[in-house]
Amino acid sequence: MKNYLDLLRCTQYHGNARPSRVGETISVFGKSIDIPMQFGTFPLLTTRRVHPRGVLGELAAFLKGAEDLQTFKDCGCNYWDHNAAQWSANKGFDKEHWQVGRIYGAQWRNFGGVDQLAELIISINTDPYGRRHILSTWNPGELYQMCLPPCHILAQFYVGTDGTLSCQVYMRSVDLCLGLPSDIILYAALLLLVAQDTDYVPGNLRFVFGDTHIYTAHIDSLREQLSREPGRLPKYVLDPEASVFNFHPGMLTFSDYYPQEAITYELF
Repeated sequence: MKNYLDLLRCTQYHGNARPSRVGETISVFGKSIDIPMQFGTFPLLTTRRVHPRGVLGELAAFLKGAEDLQTFKDCGCNYWDHNAAQWSANKGFDKEHWQVGRIYGAQWRNFGGVDQLAELIISINTDPYGRRHILSTWNPGELYQMCLPPCHILAQFYVGTDGTLSCQVYMRSVDLCLGLPSDIILYAALLLLVAQDTDYVPGNLRFVFGDTHIYTAHIDSLREQLSREPGRLPKYVLDPEASVFNFHPGMLTFSDYYPQEAITYELF
């Protein structure tokens, strides 16, 4: 994950101070990172401890097309509580009835009546070298129905002539310190699942970023993280029965994960 740490340094030292709706940031534009997935390791940060279980729960809820907060919580993901609590559509309702709205997974499973996820698997299986293997979450007509507009808005899959399946993700906005490590986990796991469903070997995972930022409130914690040397990436095992249509967090497990101490980054 050296390329991730290099992006942190680049943004910290060469970014521009910019305001945002939730606090001042240091920002650059149009960056990218590449993460090889061919070697049996999984991209969990080692310069601080991360907790993949919650992210895998988020992915499980997305794959179900969930629009209600309780499904995320049932899958082991609690961090959508923050956005749901701030959404005016939930005012006056008890928490067990809160909604997150037509966010990522709802668009994957029903974008204008199209199950994009099912169509993606069919498309890769029937036309592997096609150029339309795409999942989109940016639905302008439904942004008002979401507790938070999507940050990762498009993923394109690519079958290589060497039998690999790669994925490129475009993010309009990315919080490097807190958000991106989770997004990497989510799309790395999604790539493994789609590859398994289509009988390909995981290839390269690439992220392309629009507004690439560090919150100024994160700088002190970031300095501590950047002072640490990264370690070896952990290994993973994906349940051979796992699919994009039945996934739950227990189907993806990790071994030899030896991160350094946790670092706290405030959620905005």
